[in-house]
Amino acid sequence: MFKENKYTRLYNSLIERATTRNWNKASGRERHHIVPQSLGGSNDKSNLTYLSAREHFICHWLLVKMTEGEARGKMLYALMGMRAIGDTHQRYSSSITARVYERYRIEHANNHSERMKGKPAWNKGRKLEGEELEQHRERTRNRTIDPVRQAEGQSKRIAKVTGTKQSEETKLKKSLALKGRPKGPMSEEQKLKRSMTMTGQKKKPGHADNVRNAVLGNVSINKDGIEKKVKRDTLDQWLSEGWALGGRKRK
Repeated sequence: MFKENKYTRLYNSLIERATTRNWNKASGRERHHIVPQSLGGSNDKSNLTYLSAREHFICHWLLVKMTEGEARGKMLYALMGMRAIGDTHQRYSSSITARVYERYRIEHANNHSERMKGKPAWNKGRKLEGEELEQHRERTRNRTIDPVRQAEGQSKRIAKVTGTKQSEETKLKKSLALKGRPKGPMSEEQKLKRSMTMTGQKKKPGHADNVRNAVLGNVSINKDGIEKKVKRDTLDQWLSEGWALGGRKRK
């Protein structure tokens, strides 16, 4: 399972020393699986020992150097987990990780990308229901939007795509994704549905200010009966695409 090298010998020596140590439970110890669970290790006492935060980090670093192939990829996941910070565990930080961590982080990202290729997202097509749905709605209702950052983000997105050409494959994907969807202004049915959804819901304090700041400086343009507001610094681009200044004509 493990390669026979100096890192394996160092790991075994560190584990042997740890298993004979008398630990004080309040001394900041961390539990460690001698043979990692992802490599078939069990939760038996014989496969468990206690290490200091520093020793724990070093052991997971050594495990990367002791393995290869798929096992090394799993140990990279474990090493990245050692950088997590939380209320239930301590983590060791050292200057040695600056360059080393960067190297392993890149290797871990490439390894993770290869492993996930072709795998569908775990939540794709999954509908939220019950308590989970209510929690999601509550988070959405209570989130705060910084209008300045929102406007900056919109400008960056527009600048990013300005002058770029989409590949035929991307155009086809977009075409298929939008097939059958209504285009242009909302239908009366959509307007009614949105109105009923929002009926009775109180606006958060500062809602009016957020809306006003979000559209501050925007310019109304129209084309083929469709109206939208755009940022002034992108106005020339829209006008060059056939849009006209002002809102659409009302009946």
